[in-house]
Amino acid sequence: MVGGLSFVYDRTQADVDRVKELNRRYLDGTITEKERREWGTGINGSLGLKGAFNLSDLQRVEGNTQVIGGLVAATVSVKGWEYGDIPRVSDYQRIRNNVQKIKNSLMVLSDTPQVPDQPLNTFQKWNDIERILHDVFYVYVRLQNSYYYCGSETYAGEGIGDL
Repeated sequence: MVGGLSFVYDRTQADVDRVKELNRRYLDGTITEKERREWGTGINGSLGLKGAFNLSDLQRVEGNTQVIGGLVAATVSVKGWEYGDIPRVSDYQRIRNNVQKIKNSLMVLSDTPQVPDQPLNTFQKWNDIERILHDVFYVYVRLQNSYYYCGSETYAGEGIGDL
């Protein structure tokens, strides 16, 4: 979690495989109570199953997009997701466009990924989407925190005649 926002950009193939395995067990009727809890809340009550992109992920991405877009003055369009909503291709295109606008609005880290192409249908692409949002927010917070060091007499040397 960074500055009150959370990001998931470390999904792996193992995460996806675990979701597939739990889904298979659920459909076969062989899922255990412990696996049901894992399905619902993740391991040890953590964020949840990273290998399944679901409602909470869409809500997190849209919420982060709205907050970060507002901070960096990027005009974004977000949607409030409810249980039962079905994402459309246009929703994924809008999310992608929003992330591109946000990325273009501020400098980013040298290893920040490019905005992925459509379709957004792999865990790697969603990792990139969330990593971009994370990196822009991280840079923004660092810039905001640096103003004190640049603008104060104590740190600029003006108070002791160094400048």
